[in-house]
Amino acid sequence: MHAQAAAEALPMSGSQDGRVVAAGQLIRQATGGDLEAFEEVVRRMQRRVYGFAYQHLRDLDEAYDLTQEIFVKLYRNLARYDAERPFEPWFWKLAANTTINYRRKRVPAPTDQSADQGAVGTESLGGPAHDPALVDALAQLDPAYRLPVLLHYYADLPLEQVALSLNLSVPAIKSRLHRARALLRNSLAESEEAGNQ
Repeated sequence: MHAQAAAEALPMSGSQDGRVVAAGQLIRQATGGDLEAFEEVVRRMQRRVYGFAYQHLRDLDEAYDLTQEIFVKLYRNLARYDAERPFEPWFWKLAANTTINYRRKRVPAPTDQSADQGAVGTESLGGPAHDPALVDALAQLDPAYRLPVLLHYYADLPLEQVALSLNLSVPAIKSRLHRARALLRNSLAESEEAGNQ
C-alpha cells in the first residue's frame, strides 16, 4: 500500500463489458465473502486513506501502519455495515475512530520533521507539498477540530458525509471548520512573527 502504488491504482471493471462497479456494490460483494471486491475497495481508497493518516500523524511509516490498520478494521467490520446507508460516511467514521485509538495507544505527539521530509510525504501522495508551518499548526489542533479538517479538505468528503462520519450535524461541522480555520490562522501568524524576529 505504498503511496506510489496507490497513485497508480485504477478502478476495476465490474464485468466483462467494462462497467465500473460502484463502491456500495463492491462492499456488498465483499460482505458476502468476495475477497477480490474487498481488494478493489482497498485499491480505490488507499491513496485517500494514506493521505488522511499522514496528515493526522505526520510520519510516513506510522501513516502506512495506520492505513493498514484502518483496512484491517474495515475487513473485520464488514458485517456491521448497513447496505441501506451510504458507504463512505460509515467508512470515514471507522477510519476516524481507528485513527484516534491508534494515536492514543501507539503514537506519541507528532515530532518536528524537516521541511524536506514533510514535502516528500505530501508529494508522494500526488498532492501539493504543504507549508511545514501549516502541517505543524494542523498537528497542534485538538482532534475535535483536526478530524473535520482532514475529512473535508484531505479526504475530500462533502460536509454532509463529514457530519455523518463524526455523528454531528452539518452546522456543528461548519462551526468546527470555522473555528479550526481561525485557530490555524492564529497559529500561522504566530509562527510567521516568530520567524521574522
